[in-house]
Amino acid sequence: MTRLLRPASLVYGAAIALRNRRYDRGRGVVRTGVPVISVGNISVGGTGKTPMVQWVTAALLRGGHHPAIALRGYGAAAGGPSDEAMEHAGHFEGLPVLVDPDRVASIAAMRTSHPERDVVVLDDGFQHRRVARDLDVVLVDARVNLQAARLLPEGRLREPVSSLARATDVVLTHDGPGAEAAIEFMGRVAGVTPVARCRHIWTAVTSHGPDGACVDTTAVLEGCTVLTRVGVAHPAGIHDQLARLGAVVGVDLPAGDHAPVTEAEVNAMYEHAGSVDAVFVSCKDWVKLAPLVDLDRLGVPVLVPDLTLEFTEGEDRLRDRVLKAADTEMT
Repeated sequence: MTRLLRPASLVYGAAIALRNRRYDRGRGVVRTGVPVISVGNISVGGTGKTPMVQWVTAALLRGGHHPAIALRGYGAAAGGPSDEAMEHAGHFEGLPVLVDPDRVASIAAMRTSHPERDVVVLDDGFQHRRVARDLDVVLVDARVNLQAARLLPEGRLREPVSSLARATDVVLTHDGPGAEAAIEFMGRVAGVTPVARCRHIWTAVTSHGPDGACVDTTAVLEGCTVLTRVGVAHPAGIHDQLARLGAVVGVDLPAGDHAPVTEAEVNAMYEHAGSVDAVFVSCKDWVKLAPLVDLDRLGVPVLVPDLTLEFTEGEDRLRDRVLKAADTEMT
């Protein structure tokens, strides 16, 4: 089946190359008048972009800056809420989260409505080249075999690996067994070396029930039979982590990345709740599920993991580069 998609991938690749050549010459690139730090990737989903955006934003706040987050807002374009925007807004109370496919316009509007904001974190910005950036952080998933990866729609690459050459900083995520092969291939094809390496861990689990929410350790999952609904790019990674922590997936409701929670899914949760100890969802699923589910009727708690980054290398180096970029003087 994938070979049948190869002609489409060749056309896609040619279009990407033409577009990049135009931007490489500076055509259409706009300076927004405020430092911009972009966080992006070259593959579809699963690299850990959301926790990295939040790590960068938190580093800026601790450094005395007043950041805003700008993103396209997947889901919002289809008339629904943007799970990423809601997740960011819930994580940083009072921090402007700008949702608009036209990020140049949204940043311009922010400078009028929030003149105190002195730096913008561009969520999923590597391919959004219209916005000039002062730091271009690109995430590469160590679990992906880059040598065998193919462009969309045949594969999951949004751009060739060689495009990493234009990044200012490459960060290897999901650090583990595939890391050294990924580093070697990136160095050979794009001439880049990761400035930092990290992995994703669950530091706690929040349990939502009729009486409110409480935070517990991940030990609460041991021996727990759960119903999962995880609308992420790589649900297998979440299921593997649940198994490592001693949980059993009794029922799984498959969902696409960023997929809206449907009434049918909520009804399925009600139907299967009697056979499980809890419902388990990701944070970006919970912000969409929360307004729809009757926790009294559900009868079991909804468990949401607290996902964070654990750096295995280069955290201080990356933080220093983020803060230096935020101090860029605008002309």
